[in-house]
Amino acid sequence: MPKFKRNAKASKPSNALDPNLKIEDANSRTTAARLIYLHRQHGDIPSRRLDGLTRDRAFVTELVLGVIRNERALEWIIGQLASKQPSEKLVPVLMVGLYQLLFLDHVEPYAAIHETVESCKTICGESKSGFVNAILRRALREADDLHKRLQKQSVAIRYSHPDQLVARWTQEFGADDAAALCEWNNERPTISLRSRSAAQLEVLVHDLQAAGIPAQASVHPEFIDLGNFTRIAELPGYHEGTFTVQDPATLLSVDLLDPKSDEIVLDACAAPGGKTIAIADRLGVSGKLVATDINAKRLERLKDNLVRCRCEQVDVRCLDATTFQPSDFGDLRFDAILLDVPCSNTGVIRRRPEARRQLTSTQLQQLLELQAALIDRSVPLLADGGRLVYSTCSLELEENEQQIAQAVKRHRGLKLIQEGRRFPPRDQCDGAYAAILKLSSDN
Repeated sequence: MPKFKRNAKASKPSNALDPNLKIEDANSRTTAARLIYLHRQHGDIPSRRLDGLTRDRAFVTELVLGVIRNERALEWIIGQLASKQPSEKLVPVLMVGLYQLLFLDHVEPYAAIHETVESCKTICGESKSGFVNAILRRALREADDLHKRLQKQSVAIRYSHPDQLVARWTQEFGADDAAALCEWNNERPTISLRSRSAAQLEVLVHDLQAAGIPAQASVHPEFIDLGNFTRIAELPGYHEGTFTVQDPATLLSVDLLDPKSDEIVLDACAAPGGKTIAIADRLGVSGKLVATDINAKRLERLKDNLVRCRCEQVDVRCLDATTFQPSDFGDLRFDAILLDVPCSNTGVIRRRPEARRQLTSTQLQQLLELQAALIDRSVPLLADGGRLVYSTCSLELEENEQQIAQAVKRHRGLKLIQEGRRFPPRDQCDGAYAAILKLSSDN
């Protein structure tokens, strides 16, 4: 079986794979293969380029994210079909073709093979097209057998997760839950809408269904399940701000924060604004909400969402939470602070499949230091008796329970009140952690 070496020094890519040139091609398989190549060789985050596509965006997105979700399985399959390791230019082409034949049920095999072979000619030249054609046709003939043999491989290969990550989760959650989590991560994510008015949820579901949208009330209160529909701006009620697009797990931290109508609240890492709007909805017009973020571009998106949702009362500021000073907010001290910190994203791998390969010991240590700095800068902004909610979309103990335990040790007067988790296979939503801490001079 060929042995795959990721990010190994490869031969100089042809112009077709130059990351500085235009990615989009008339052949959507070529576009997908280029994006996968950049991801494999340069660590390029596909979502940043997918957002800018104008041709066959939905199909290219399906191919790219589908390949990344099934990358190790596809490497194993190529190893069963090829007598020697293909070049790193050729592997993404093969993966695009094999993903269509073995993991998609709505693409005609003839079209998948023909268009992938044409893509090979663009990326690797005419000489490799016969090889690609032979591999894909053999995969089609042996599809059932390949699937049966794949199911006998390890969890890490079947569901395309790094061995170290599967081992970490197995130790933390047990083998069965770790396998269930990996399986969950490989499913296509659904879209969830939060109705901003509980009384209007049924009306919104009715309006969506009347427009031909496959919508239904979620098992999670306030939410509507939308399947895989992606044209959000076309939905009834979007421009009126009747809903926000967010996963039910995002309300774990807002529920713990429990903002009251007469309080002064800070959302310290606010963009793109789903939690900000949920807080604003609970505060109403009598409370005060300040929303900050370091990223000016993401803040623009936050402002757009606030305008769409008629939340103009939110005070939006571009500030770096790692350098917060009490003077940044004048005389304000906050009754409640939501600190939704940058994290490893291991709770949202279903939505960000590339995140499964990004958790290294070095990255984790950098995140832990950043998270601790954010906590340390936020605590002095609390009023006496104020509460801080720390939240992540991570499943890792170091970023969650252990981080909070260390924060309580560092800050006199800070007390852990409650913490909670969302585990995707169990809770049928993204993974999340949140803890509420209270500051009191009497402690």
